Amino acid sequence: MISLPDNEIHTWVAQIDDFDFAELQAITKSWLTDLERRRLERFYFVQHKKQLLLGRLLMRSVLSHYEAISPQQWQFCYNDYGKPMLTDQQQQRLSAPLYFNLSHSHGSIVLAVARIKDIGIDIECNTRSRRFERIASRYFSDIEVGHLLQLDEPSWRARFYDLWSLKEAYIKACGMGLAIDLGHFSFLFTAPDKLDIEFDKRRADDASRWQFWQLSGAVDFNLALAAKSDTGQKIKAVKQYALNPQSFVELPLQILRSS
Repeated sequence: MISLPDNEIHTWVAQIDDFDFAELQAITKSWLTDLERRRLERFYFVQHKKQLLLGRLLMRSVLSHYEAISPQQWQFCYNDYGKPMLTDQQQQRLSAPLYFNLSHSHGSIVLAVARIKDIGIDIECNTRSRRFERIASRYFSDIEVGHLLQLDEPSWRARFYDLWSLKEAYIKACGMGLAIDLGHFSFLFTAPDKLDIEFDKRRADDASRWQFWQLSGAVDFNLALAAKSDTGQKIKAVKQYALNPQSFVELPLQILRSS
């Protein structure tokens, strides 16, 4: 078993290409809900099928490292915005509350696990070509767009993915996804290793309750983490593990920026 104190968040990463599709099917066959089986059948490409199965493997097998519950016994539900979570009945059977959030991008899947409810994680492949200015002007705040326009082109692209991953982590921690207007809050990069968040009056939230991290991840990926505490207790440590077909290993983790 892995110890998870109240003031820690653990992140887990898995690579789709490390896993065999047939083996994933064999392991997770009895774990899938009817809804998940229907989703799996709708996918045409094997890579998409593997992504779904590995996500379920990651959720269930990782949670079993923190509680003496077998992977197939975990019970999940979804909120009104589609965020997965443990059922209330499942939570009541645990020794301590357990919460998680999942993200995937271009062959990488990440999972955050904590004892606090409001956590969000996002991974973004930062080599994708996008209409950066058009997306930023539509979704980012005026403050963020103004700062972006002061940067040269290489820095512009890097900062875009900094912002996009942090914003995704925040709205996922809130459990509402894109129901939250991304322009109603701004991330500020106040020092090389520091960042802050400011909320527009249209977004009734308290910055003092939030913590954010940009973490080192795989090459060509941005990894962002968000956590909110209603009790005032701060997260003191973030750890990272990698799941592979045989086992798992703790990885060295570099925090690039934090609030």
